[in-house]
Amino acid sequence: MIKEQIAACCKTLKLSQNIADNFESIEAENRHEFLLKILQNEVEYRKAKKIERLIKQAKFYTIKTFEGYSFDEIRIPSALSIEDLKTGSFIEKNENLILYGAAGTGKSHLATAIGLEACRQRKSVLFFRT
Repeated sequence: MIKEQIAACCKTLKLSQNIADNFESIEAENRHEFLLKILQNEVEYRKAKKIERLIKQAKFYTIKTFEGYSFDEIRIPSALSIEDLKTGSFIEKNENLILYGAAGTGKSHLATAIGLEACRQRKSVLFFRT
């Protein structure tokens, strides 16, 4: 009964069902700590859902990461470093990045890995090939 009431309140307040699903599993010393933990849980849940939504909206063909990616055959402008690519810091500076080269050189892999990292930083991304 209480779970249904909590779920109804969450719906009215536009909170996720996550609270109603997880409130019983939260252990706390007092009600203040309980409230803090339930709110922290909701914040983390919303972050994860937003990242999932951004990745889906990006329309990547496949999910690729930097793990196992070889930068050996890639020339990077001196103004950028591999770490700048991995963290997407060039995005914050409003700098463009153009990837070009022969087929099979890893352009799409690199673009997807950069885009995926941007999604994890809660930035909106759209992947397309030209």
